[in-house]
Amino acid sequence: MTKTIMIIENNENCHDLYQTMLKDSEYKFIHAYDGYEAMEKMDETIPDIIILDMLMDMVTGDTFFMYLKNIPEYENIPVIIISSSPERLYSHLRKTKPDIIFIEKRHLTRERLVDEVNKKIPVTRKTNRVTFRLPEVVVHDS
Repeated sequence: MTKTIMIIENNENCHDLYQTMLKDSEYKFIHAYDGYEAMEKMDETIPDIIILDMLMDMVTGDTFFMYLKNIPEYENIPVIIISSSPERLYSHLRKTKPDIIFIEKRHLTRERLVDEVNKKIPVTRKTNRVTFRLPEVVVHDS
């Protein structure tokens, strides 16, 4: 079953970057460019995980995060925050969700993003594995 990642980020280049970093996995991506648009899209599809920026127009990342955690059907969706702002500015979010993942953009690597996503939602990969079975051997007593 394909897992869905919602990327909520106002910078289109970051959408492309995150999707490229996660390209080896079979994820479906939903793109939103601010928290308000994300709220609208979540009425249609609830993602398995959210990658969230903090600095956006309209509804900011921390406002969206608090909204998310206060709605029962959304509160358990894992969130990875990727922001150019330092984590200390958003330490209040840890009070709501102590295990939140926060990555500063300057420290983001493909390996880290893939690892954090895989911790939150197990990856499913296509395999072309073929199983061969030997024919049954019938032994006759003589």
